Amino acid sequence: MKTHTQTKNNNRERNNIALNQSRMPFVEALEAYKEEHFVPFHTPGHKIGVGAPATLKAWMDPALPYDLGVMYALDDLHEPEGSLKEAQDLAAQLYGADYTWFSINGTTALIETMIMGTVGAGDTIIIPREAHRSVMGGLILSGAKPVYLEGRFDERFGVPLGTTPSEVETVLNEHPEAKAIVLVNPNYYGIAIDLEAIVLLAHKKGVIVLVDEAHGAHLPFGKNLPKSALACGADLVAQSTHKLIGSLTQTSMLHGQDMLINERRITQVHQILQSTSPNYIFLASLDMARHQMATKGRELVTKAEMLAQELRRDLQNIPGINVPAAEDFNGLYDYDATKVLIDFYELGLTGVEAEKLLRKEGIEVELVQAYHVLVLITLGDTKDSIKRLVDAVSKVAANVKEFKQSSPQAKPLATGTRLPSPEVVLTPREAFYSKTETVALAEAAGQISGETISYYPPGIPFVSVGERITPAVLAYIKERQAMGFLPNGCADKTLKTIRIISK
Repeated sequence: MKTHTQTKNNNRERNNIALNQSRMPFVEALEAYKEEHFVPFHTPGHKIGVGAPATLKAWMDPALPYDLGVMYALDDLHEPEGSLKEAQDLAAQLYGADYTWFSINGTTALIETMIMGTVGAGDTIIIPREAHRSVMGGLILSGAKPVYLEGRFDERFGVPLGTTPSEVETVLNEHPEAKAIVLVNPNYYGIAIDLEAIVLLAHKKGVIVLVDEAHGAHLPFGKNLPKSALACGADLVAQSTHKLIGSLTQTSMLHGQDMLINERRITQVHQILQSTSPNYIFLASLDMARHQMATKGRELVTKAEMLAQELRRDLQNIPGINVPAAEDFNGLYDYDATKVLIDFYELGLTGVEAEKLLRKEGIEVELVQAYHVLVLITLGDTKDSIKRLVDAVSKVAANVKEFKQSSPQAKPLATGTRLPSPEVVLTPREAFYSKTETVALAEAAGQISGETISYYPPGIPFVSVGERITPAVLAYIKERQAMGFLPNGCADKTLKTIRIISK
């Protein structure tokens, strides 16, 4: 019987055969096809751009001949055998995986793939409290039963700090029936957990480790970044290639390592959750992004790290602005410093107010929370973009007194942002297909939610379908409403009413 190490070595040897990281096989195949100048009698209807709307032509004219569907002469995302398979194999080789699957339906589809490919109806799966709403989608589709890791939370900055090996060990011991565990690493704020230790604990019990690494496609290429999930031994890892490196929005990669996963099962689920008409430009952008990281990744990510440190230093010098570093979070394991939290607490500004003021200065941020905004520093940033952000924050800070005096939104800051602890009553799938009714939010305490509701971003549900609507949930809603946040996923966008499971 082959050991895991032997199997991985065999796969590595297979992936190394005739693979050249300086090539872009799928891009090359598209280019070659374009140069053959076939007369198209196939989809898409715009026929290589000839019939495209004028505005679309103005935007994308050079790209339209590459906007192809499933072509006999090219490869198929669902069963790749040629240039696309080679592109995926190159990505696997670069990231240290045994298998890689491309996604044109984002990381959402890949997280659902990981869950559906490893657990089924009635199976127990352990998930973190800070799991993205796509995890709930995977639970509804699979029928699995969630058990939550509560995790740690920094009250000062309103930031989740993730779980610990000891918490995971406790939950694994309490739920020996668990088949898989989902972990977020790093989280939205760049905070990483001791993933390697957790993987060892899980694997000792035969539990499959699934990692949402949406914010970590750049990790292997940095100098001072957390260790990647694959390097920590995770079994399946979903990455948003578009978020922090150079592919098009909506494109992602799923990486897998042999041992506990069934590669063919993952492929079959992946087929279900990907469009049967995958956009070839999207797929080509993944090949391009892999090539960029293979040839220039270390240079580009190192530059981003340096710019982030420069930004942190300059922002910290602005009176009233706080930019926490790793040492400012209690008991932090590791940290991606390219995620920069800009805290306005000392200025008396909520995150919502700060975001609006920054937009007036031409700055668009990634995330808005209680007292802060979050910005991402990536390979697309320059000294000029950093300077513009620093200048904008400086101006906001200098004018904040005048703003607070004149703003109708001026109000005391909320006292906390911790997500309520979930109380699972029904599996998400059971609840999703149950009959529901509408009740006034004020009368919903104790009822079972018939909706999954979050604030987006970050898209973490504060109550999910099948969970008890506790007083803590109601308090969280009230707090967020007072701060000007708009909910996502509920039938009533005002949240004056809520859907509950009918008795």
